[in-house]
Amino acid sequence: MLSRRSRTCAYLLAVALLLTFVVLAVIYSFITPNWESPDEVGHFYYVYHLMTRHTLPVQRLEELGQAHQPPLYYMIAAIATLPVDLSDITGAFKSNPLFMWGGQGGNEINAAIHISDETFPFQGQALALHLVRGVSLLMGMITVMLTIAIGWEIFPDRLLIGLMAGALVAFNPQFLFISGAANNDNLLAMAATGAWWQTLRILKRREQWRQWVYVGVWIAVAILTKLSGLVIGAVLGLILLISAIQRRSLRFFIQSALAITLPVVLITGWWFIRNQMLYGDPLGWTMFQKVFKAVLRDSPLQLGELRHFFSTQFRSFWGVFGWMNVWAPSWFYKGALMLCLLGLLGLGFLAVKHRFNKLSGFQREALIILSLAILAQETFMLKSITRFDASWYQGRYLFPVIGPLMIFLSLGLLSLLPKRLTIPIVSGFVLVLIGIAVFMPFNVIKPAYQIVPLPKWSLWFVPNKTEFTFGDMFELKGYKVRLNMDDPQVSLTLYWQAVKRPDFNYSVFAHLINESNQLVAQKDHAPGEDRGYPPMAWWPGDIIADEHVIKIPHELPPGTYRFRVGVYNWATGEQLPVSLKGKPIGNFVILDQTFHR
Repeated sequence: MLSRRSRTCAYLLAVALLLTFVVLAVIYSFITPNWESPDEVGHFYYVYHLMTRHTLPVQRLEELGQAHQPPLYYMIAAIATLPVDLSDITGAFKSNPLFMWGGQGGNEINAAIHISDETFPFQGQALALHLVRGVSLLMGMITVMLTIAIGWEIFPDRLLIGLMAGALVAFNPQFLFISGAANNDNLLAMAATGAWWQTLRILKRREQWRQWVYVGVWIAVAILTKLSGLVIGAVLGLILLISAIQRRSLRFFIQSALAITLPVVLITGWWFIRNQMLYGDPLGWTMFQKVFKAVLRDSPLQLGELRHFFSTQFRSFWGVFGWMNVWAPSWFYKGALMLCLLGLLGLGFLAVKHRFNKLSGFQREALIILSLAILAQETFMLKSITRFDASWYQGRYLFPVIGPLMIFLSLGLLSLLPKRLTIPIVSGFVLVLIGIAVFMPFNVIKPAYQIVPLPKWSLWFVPNKTEFTFGDMFELKGYKVRLNMDDPQVSLTLYWQAVKRPDFNYSVFAHLINESNQLVAQKDHAPGEDRGYPPMAWWPGDIIADEHVIKIPHELPPGTYRFRVGVYNWATGEQLPVSLKGKPIGNFVILDQTFHR
């Protein structure tokens, strides 16, 4: 038996693990641009439909959304958006016509056009999206917590197994990515993990029929989240049947089956009745096949395709971001493969050494149940890809069994470690997991999206703030000056914000002038043009950093120099008028900051 001190230490470590997960998931949520996780647009607009029309969406031909999905995740998410005015379209989805999966011949990875208005501090629909992401994050945290609980339920005297399994879930970059996204997979993973945990608890309390009711509630939550939750119900139904056969009790089977079925029928029955009335079948499958005809296979699955399936599924289980188009470095996948192979080696070691024979009857039964769960989910995936194309190869579809998978991986890895070195090795290993989890958003996800408009919060740190308006299209929000006398040159960075969409690719002149206001050097260009984002591409609210590097003439005499800035139509030479707080001040501004030669 473990000492009270050891248990207290384990509980504190579990709390620390959960808090670390929350921090990391928030980072993933903030760094991943809005709408850049699989199907996030459809998931959000399901919530939007609920909140604005107060009805469930209906599947319709040529409307590729998430209307086929059961509504529980979206109902919960909708509650989080109650404080938001959804009619405020700030940060709303703007489709990118050059998106690589958009079917228009584009090759860009971003599904959306990203502008400053979608950034922190969030407003309108951007705020609503991040509140929905926050709901997903909480569901992910509960999944981690339940994974730890499963490990502790099976191995109460080896709490490190549960903690390590929890860490493997919490610091899986793909799990963090999905947990920071608007996606109903988060509630499904939580419900499935809860169902496995509750089932293990029943093994110790078989006579308490209400325990089977709790299992039924978890199954109902899973089914009302995603129809693939029926797989969970099938597995647990099989477990109940096996348990009844072992006990040779028909009465036990009937009572327990009723205890499971009753909450499932009460909670989910209306959904299947609705589908029958709307589409003519309880699953809505007939209409789904018509709506998503484009992703149905047009030829039988070939044996050679299985290799691509398993490879894609494995890598995207650990870390393929964006819309399955932002890949991690190859070393990451090699490391994940090595980790899994070591885990399998450890499980093989336990089998060869007959260590499984030393487990209690409950522990062996528990591991068999987790194995059945994993086998059933992968069988379901293999069955699915006989009907659907490669869009179904995604590793996140294994998240309903991520807890059981990581329990086995943790058990296998720990079996390879000498007892005296277990704690320091596991501690170092968890730190490596955290390091990799931190690496991904900053070095893989963020660099993948070349977004020119700056986030709104960037204006907080502009050193020299201004309030000049040029025409009715541009505001100069501030500037900074950097002098390099070794070159010699001076860099003037202007921070522009679009008042409305510009009607022309205007140019900006940045003049270096002397004390007599005479021009001594200049640099002109259209702001943002060097990064493929000229003024006519700007959206209202966009903030653009516009750097002008001005060469300082070698013959420039000593003195005090300033900057003169204006905006003009390069085709006509006409300058935009400048105003300060609504009062006209001319066709240019002279900035306050000076430098001395």
